[in-house]
Amino acid sequence: MERGIQYYEWDMIEKAVLEFKHVIHSLDDESNKTDYSNIKLLSRAHYNLAVVYAKKNWYEYAADEARKAFELFPTNENRKLLELIQTKLLKKTGTKPGAIDSTSR
Repeated sequence: MERGIQYYEWDMIEKAVLEFKHVIHSLDDESNKTDYSNIKLLSRAHYNLAVVYAKKNWYEYAADEARKAFELFPTNENRKLLELIQTKLLKKTGTKPGAIDSTSR
């Protein structure tokens, strides 16, 4: 995880994405979901990936990752990130994530 943070700080965004995804895939199995520290680490990896995606203006992906972080570990920090990204996404697209477009019916 530290390597991904370092890549982010060095503006090596693609490497940061790969590192955070590696952590997520390593921890995202059922046996790890019973350990509190692994759940917290998995949530942090999703949080960090959301931040990286948001830096690239990939708000749809960022919102998905922020939502996963909040669902795993519902902290105020995770909630604030999710709300911030949803606000950015709303400004970019004009719709909230998951909103139904009534004109498509």
